Amino acid sequence: MVSPDERTSNDAESRDLEEGGIKKRHQKTTDDEIPKKPGRPFPGFRKNFYEYFAEYSNNTGIHGFKYMGDQQMTIFERLWWLILFSISLYICINLIIQTYIKWDTSPVLVSFARSPTPVWQVPFPAVTVCSETKAKQTQYNFTHFYHQMIGGNNSMTEEEKRKFADLALMCDNHLYNKGNATTDYDTINFLMGIAPQFDEMLWQCKYTLLNGSCYDFFTPILTEEGLCYTFNMLDRTELLKNNVFLPGDYMNHGRKSEGWNLEDGYPASASISTYPRRAMSAGFTSGFLLLLRAYEQDLDYICKGPVQGFKIHLHNPAETPRVGMQYFRAPLNQEVVVAVKPDMMTTSDGLRDYDPHRRQCFFPKERRLAYFQSYTQQNCEVECLTNYTRNKCGCVAFHMPHEEGTEICGVGSIVCMFEAQNELLQREVQSGLKREKSPEENPASDCDCLPGCTSLVYNAETSQADFMWEKLFQAYKANMSEFPGVQITRINIFFKEQQFITSERNELYGQTDFLANCGGILGLFTGFSFLSIVEVIYFLTLKLMCNVKKYGRHYWSGSPQLVNNDMYVHKK
Repeated sequence: MVSPDERTSNDAESRDLEEGGIKKRHQKTTDDEIPKKPGRPFPGFRKNFYEYFAEYSNNTGIHGFKYMGDQQMTIFERLWWLILFSISLYICINLIIQTYIKWDTSPVLVSFARSPTPVWQVPFPAVTVCSETKAKQTQYNFTHFYHQMIGGNNSMTEEEKRKFADLALMCDNHLYNKGNATTDYDTINFLMGIAPQFDEMLWQCKYTLLNGSCYDFFTPILTEEGLCYTFNMLDRTELLKNNVFLPGDYMNHGRKSEGWNLEDGYPASASISTYPRRAMSAGFTSGFLLLLRAYEQDLDYICKGPVQGFKIHLHNPAETPRVGMQYFRAPLNQEVVVAVKPDMMTTSDGLRDYDPHRRQCFFPKERRLAYFQSYTQQNCEVECLTNYTRNKCGCVAFHMPHEEGTEICGVGSIVCMFEAQNELLQREVQSGLKREKSPEENPASDCDCLPGCTSLVYNAETSQADFMWEKLFQAYKANMSEFPGVQITRINIFFKEQQFITSERNELYGQTDFLANCGGILGLFTGFSFLSIVEVIYFLTLKLMCNVKKYGRHYWSGSPQLVNNDMYVHKK
């Protein structure tokens, strides 16, 4: 049995043990309730970034960021919005890149002018007339000497052979190409001397139905067709540079342009009767009428073939004519009516800062020519062909612009000149094909003759009918014996309409348009704007600096949850 003293002692120990357990449990509960301090005295970069990003996303106007930074949302929801935003951003970047590529590769948009242009603001077309007769049979019988040369007739003198070779320069290439590779200026004098002369070819001229002497209108000129006559073209001093040597008095009429140029047109102070001449209006009464004649006894059917009459070429006054490439025919004893419609292209000043090959044209001051004062695509092509022919053959054709002392190609160089022209054309085509395949490389061509940024072309609509001049003369009881073998052609040239529509090169996208397109794409898909950029810059610079100065570098996020957290060390 347990004694009372032992029971009392055991009860006391039990109470002590129970009180100790209660005290320990109470101590443990108190320790759990007291917040523990973190292992570091300041919040780290991750916590600051998390809080700072949450503040940015809650304030920015960019769509989707609000949900990505919302701390109340689950990871799955945030990830969902991040994926959607990334897809929208990818679409935006792709569309902007496509817009930039379009702007970079084709920055020029050709459109019509807002208002029509009256015909009196542009010059009347320059008219170059060439006869198909290269040598008058009454002065030099090419057919007779051709049969002698082909038949191997040794009775021809050296002088006759030389003249035949000289005239072969004007005839079809296949007729005769044997002889000296070069010739001299005596050949030019001979060819021009046997060609139809001014008084024989140009009979009557009228401008705006007013009779005038053809000497007041036409000037002799050398072309690939030989001796031709041109109307309303610039004087040689304004068309060619001083280094160009031109024998004789060709292209010289002494009348100045009075301030006209292709880019700016007529000056405001120009009078109605300025030069180059301009039409007062459209229609027959404001046009140019020309009577041409040839003589049956002078016609030759071997040199240039069976087609007789005249070649007419319309061009702007500031470029040299290439009659052999672009012309319409005026047959003998026919009336040809020519309705002209100008085709003018201008370029806005907004494209001046673009590279010429991007806008596909040259302004006059961007491309200087060695022989011509005014840049046009045709002048550039003539100069390029001249240089290529000189490099390949060692000489140039008699009608090409050249400096004094340059060799003139003779009949022995006909094949070389023909090959030079074909080779140059092939090289230009090959260069164009390379540019299409690799536009980023932009391989340069031999000529690089882009169109002028201001160009003027005259499109002609022609119609013709029999010109029964003999019946008319008989009706007036004229003495027909005074016109032996005469063949007469009448030509009427006039503007078709009172106004015409000018084409303009403009920017496809200016800087403002490009920014507007990019901003529209970004706003549509992401809600991005200029102020969104300001927000990003503000949160990356000014706000950061202000937070560091105000709360210290350890609390650069400025988050109240970190600044007011007593677990971290703060400034006193």
